[in-house]
Amino acid sequence: MPEPSSRSFPTAPAALSALTGQSMQSMQSMTPDAPLPQPPSLGAGALLRWLLRRAAVPVTLATLAACTSNIIQAIVPAFLGQALDAGIENGLNARIWGIGALLLVLFVVYAVGDTMLSYFGVTAWMRTAFDVDRLVGRQISATGKDLSRQVSTGEVATIIASDADYLGKLIEHLPALLGAAASFIVVSFLMLRTSVSLGLIVILGMPLVAAIVTLVIRPLQKRQAVQREAQSAVTTITTDTVAGLRILRGIGGEDVFARRYRDASQELRRRGVEVASSQATLMTLQVLLPGLFAAIVVWVAARMAVAGSLTPGGLITFYGYTAYLSWPLWVFTSSVQDYTRAVVGARRLSRLLEVAPAAGSLVERLNLDPAAAHPVSGDLVDTGSGLRLKEGRMTALVCPDPQVSADLATRLGRFTDAGPTVTLAGRPLTTMPLEQVRASVVVSGATAQLFTGTLREALDVRGGPDPQPAGLEDLVRAETERTTGADVDQQVRPQEREAPGDDRLIEAIGIADAGDVLTSLSEGLAGMITEKGRSLSGGQRQRVALARALLTEAPTLVLIEPTSALDSHTEARVAAQVHRARAGRTTVVVTASPLVLEACDEVVLLDSSGTELLRSTHRELMAMARDGHAQAADYRAVVSRAMGEDAEASC
Repeated sequence: MPEPSSRSFPTAPAALSALTGQSMQSMQSMTPDAPLPQPPSLGAGALLRWLLRRAAVPVTLATLAACTSNIIQAIVPAFLGQALDAGIENGLNARIWGIGALLLVLFVVYAVGDTMLSYFGVTAWMRTAFDVDRLVGRQISATGKDLSRQVSTGEVATIIASDADYLGKLIEHLPALLGAAASFIVVSFLMLRTSVSLGLIVILGMPLVAAIVTLVIRPLQKRQAVQREAQSAVTTITTDTVAGLRILRGIGGEDVFARRYRDASQELRRRGVEVASSQATLMTLQVLLPGLFAAIVVWVAARMAVAGSLTPGGLITFYGYTAYLSWPLWVFTSSVQDYTRAVVGARRLSRLLEVAPAAGSLVERLNLDPAAAHPVSGDLVDTGSGLRLKEGRMTALVCPDPQVSADLATRLGRFTDAGPTVTLAGRPLTTMPLEQVRASVVVSGATAQLFTGTLREALDVRGGPDPQPAGLEDLVRAETERTTGADVDQQVRPQEREAPGDDRLIEAIGIADAGDVLTSLSEGLAGMITEKGRSLSGGQRQRVALARALLTEAPTLVLIEPTSALDSHTEARVAAQVHRARAGRTTVVVTASPLVLEACDEVVLLDSSGTELLRSTHRELMAMARDGHAQAADYRAVVSRAMGEDAEASC
């Protein structure tokens, strides 16, 4: 009797990397380029049905294979009983040889069916897990920070690491459940045909055993749900601690977070022990109850055989039936556990997919392609504050509260459809297609976010080459030879040192004064940048991010504190070069640095509510402050606070 599958598969992306040859060709619909429709409705049940429909073909084939192999298993005891009775009556005869040949054929068919069940079951699992991973990735891409405000990092990580696997396993094991149900019906029919009394005992007794086992499953479901939440909490604390370890050390908060992690991990351990105790009880009942039931059936059947109402072959047949029926029972209880874990994961996935983007519709965000849109240029006007930014000029925004000016700059890029309307060339941004907005207005935030990949990929996010997936052999070879993560990536994802279009990248690097980044990488533009750009200094990351923003060649470019990590000499040089490179196009800079303000065509002083107070050049504003202008004096105070008390003298 085959045992329930206990294999633990890797996550979907890892499994996909391991597939080669014909297997990969047969799963072309699972490639990243294959279209993935949006689920028509959310909720755990709706998502499970949608995922099942997505895997309908392999599930159907696996179900046919499961029914075939399970029914063959179910009828084997009948043939063994007939062979025994024939042998007792006539010794070794032609009937026994015929039954033997038939059993041989059936076992060959069973082996083929079981192989197909495993193959198509794994295919269904992979398709489901891959779809879940794609849904999560797409939702993260579409919602961005809106998602992180409503769903914790740990919860997202749990969905990808665990829930995708649980949902896939439910779909994978569904054919086995249907096959077990089909075999139970066949066995019930055969048992009633042989002996009505024994058949009724087995047919009514097995559901009773299943009901008793199910009583243990209900508290197990609740405990598993609590354990999953505890796991998410631990994951969240871990990711937060790793990401902010340097800050924690600076403020002396290591002990506090260590204590929080210890408490959370202990809670997870306690919940895990509770789940383990319930699982141990369940496994005990899964073995004990069918065994006791089989003993009862065999005792009754033996008495019937002694009384002459049942042949020895019939006794063997009924014992075989009873022993076999423990398999459908096991499959049923295992499927209930799979369903419990899958429902928890589906609910979590549903909560994640319910997060709506702050700007534009989800459909619009999913089909966003700024490179294909026609950019629009013109004056930018924020109707809330009345601020007008003239086309073709480099304008700086200065505010006593940096967050106010940063929020205003972010609003210019339509990252939310709530709040005051912003117009571009007299047209509200909310009435423009989102991809056209992204093509027309590019906002580069204060934090220089870089992604793992080559320098070429980090710079040219719109037109650069797509990263190619590594083969399994390359990954293994690189892992055995690696010294750092970057080395592995460099080995398995090589790029040409020189490629068409690199002259644009080199020019942008020069404007951002990031030549030292290029020379620091042995492979040049093909050199690998580690996770979040940790292989670079803060100033290098900022200059790479600036070069990336310049490469978009957007008609309007909004830069938020683009030089805060640079020394004064580099800052002045970068500001002047950006001014020259962006001549004739609109550039908005949020900064309080006099060196950058000096390079701007005009400076706008905002009050704490974002309303314009003064507009002029940096030098003229400083001169007005020396002449006693009250608002200009406020401007001088902001600039002095940003650069030090001697800022006024230097300006």
